[in-house]
Amino acid sequence: MGEQKKRVTLICSRNTLDGVYPPLILALNAVRAGAEAMVFFTFQGLDVVTKRGFQKIKFYPPGLWGVIPGLPALATRIMCRLAEKRASVPSPAELMEMCRYEGVKFYACQMTKDMMAVRDEDLLEGVQVIDAGGYMKLALQSDVNMFV
Repeated sequence: MGEQKKRVTLICSRNTLDGVYPPLILALNAVRAGAEAMVFFTFQGLDVVTKRGFQKIKFYPPGLWGVIPGLPALATRIMCRLAEKRASVPSPAELMEMCRYEGVKFYACQMTKDMMAVRDEDLLEGVQVIDAGGYMKLALQSDVNMFV
């Protein structure tokens, strides 16, 4: 009898670079290590699994720098370039596609979807919608759970 695969569940609740990169990078590395990985997108993180979601991802510099008009868009481009050049990390859109290709499962939060009036057709292909109870069933069967 073979050993059962380890399971990893991650929660993404923000559509910022620092909210998107960690769960996607961890999920991709989990499947590459032989585990089953799932990411649950809730609140602002739900944007990530909508068809135009990657256009909304921003990096907000800390302090007053983050509220200067136009600076978050510029900082986002700079941070994505630095991630690619210095750390060999692809853009969030490419990373998401890599995750999907390698078998990471994506779940959208039913409550957030309803609150934000997101339609099923607005979600990326393959994203499943589950409620909090559905997420808890997955989490309780997982070896690692992280709210990133």
